[in-house]
Amino acid sequence: MLLKNCKLGTGTIRMVSRTSITSATRASMIGRHLTTSQPATPTSQSKPLASSDPAEPLVRFETLHSLRKATLNRPTAFNALNKAMVDLLQPQLEKWEASDLASVVVLQGTGKHFCAGGDVKTLAKQLAIEETWADSASFFADEYVTDHFIANMRTPVVAFMHGNTLGGGCGLSMHAPFRIATETTILGMPETNIGLFPDVGANFFLPRLDGELGVYLGLTGHTLRGKDALFAGFASHYVPFERLNALEVRLSELGARTALEDVNAAIEEFVADAEELQSGPAYPLVGAKRRAVDAIFGRKTVESIISGLSELESGSMSLDKLAFEGEEVNVGELQQWAKTTREVLEHRSPTSLKLTLKAIREGAKLDIDEVFAMDLRIATACCNPAIHPDFKVGVNHLLVEKRKDRAPWSPSSLAEVEDSTILKNFFSNPAPFSNPPVKPLQRRASESARAYREYPHARFSLPSERQIKDIVTGEAKGSGKFAMTKDEVLARVSQEAQRLSGGAEKIGLRQKVNEVLQRKCRVGEQGTLRWVSSTTA
Repeated sequence: MLLKNCKLGTGTIRMVSRTSITSATRASMIGRHLTTSQPATPTSQSKPLASSDPAEPLVRFETLHSLRKATLNRPTAFNALNKAMVDLLQPQLEKWEASDLASVVVLQGTGKHFCAGGDVKTLAKQLAIEETWADSASFFADEYVTDHFIANMRTPVVAFMHGNTLGGGCGLSMHAPFRIATETTILGMPETNIGLFPDVGANFFLPRLDGELGVYLGLTGHTLRGKDALFAGFASHYVPFERLNALEVRLSELGARTALEDVNAAIEEFVADAEELQSGPAYPLVGAKRRAVDAIFGRKTVESIISGLSELESGSMSLDKLAFEGEEVNVGELQQWAKTTREVLEHRSPTSLKLTLKAIREGAKLDIDEVFAMDLRIATACCNPAIHPDFKVGVNHLLVEKRKDRAPWSPSSLAEVEDSTILKNFFSNPAPFSNPPVKPLQRRASESARAYREYPHARFSLPSERQIKDIVTGEAKGSGKFAMTKDEVLARVSQEAQRLSGGAEKIGLRQKVNEVLQRKCRVGEQGTLRWVSSTTA
């Protein structure tokens, strides 16, 4: 059973200072929460979270001291979002945001999974009848309102991204300041496989990941498992699954209107230690493979991206762009990755691939409000099968008929998809269709919430590649004029990250910084580092 009703300790819990927490101290705190707790009495009594009783609400709401919890409760469908769930969730989030008693909002799912996406099967049925096309578009509009609201909440939001966290599940979690991955996490944006595009504000999130990771993940739908979500930047923290219940207890002890820094400090008490984080399979998107992602997926068109993969697969691409002199590279593994990735892209909807690349590139230049408005414009076009048949076709082919072969996309090839058609059908204003009508995004966030161009809470995640680069190159404020050694860069990155987050050094920081420095820097005289600019292969 996932996350039983919260248990609250009977004794006084010591607040932890924002200093380094040793593994022994962390284990002691976790053990205390796990072994000395008593059952809570939530204001909303309910059945066990693993229940799939049809009489239960599709979203369960609970109050545990100052914590407010929303649990998606459709486990037989992996908690896929439907209209009824969105209609329940949005007004409750607004009530909690207006409350002076709520310290933190936790989002989670009943059963093994957080949320496997939107209920696209229902949408495909609606797209079979012209009179109900607008119903599908309305679902997207309502879903985006909720995702946008979460992105602008003053009350700290903590999303437990356990199990499948896909598509619409990412929409509920990726804009929150605290995004908890566990060893069960399977996270991704697989929309191009069903003729859609990474939506729910993903076109703000994806281009702000390191390098070209966002383009790679958006086009391929590649899934991130467990700790991979932390190192890729999707998760802000990595907490072993068995500790989520204790973490929930700890969060419920925070006072009303708690600062983000205090929520972060509480979560840090439960994160995996360095040894736990290094156990199991290593994060795969590193070294030469990661250089290949940046070099190939940094190209301007989908056609040139596929050509780059073909060049790498065949051996015609020079490895000079993907490896430093003397660096060992597993060429066979790299070529197999290129082959697999090329085949994945060639299986996807050509139209979806082109509009996805365009949307991610545009999203890099827009603020959060503008991205959600753009996503709604594109999604509305996808709800007109005369304009874009691939969404209905893709859902029926993959999810209804459960076929594994390539769907009958129309157009069938990238060569048949004109860039001018993409601009006209998905990005132009006014739209070249009236059904469904294109509506503006209904902004429900506080009037005081300003549209931002960078996440204001990014400081609680691992440092970005750009932050590391600025310290190496001296562009960061206070970096000084002299080149730095690896140890000096590590110390400075750690110091800056602690200053920004108000907490101790994050577990995983050194692992990430070391990988970035090894991949992006050359070592010069006296061990000083020189950042090597990327070049498109």
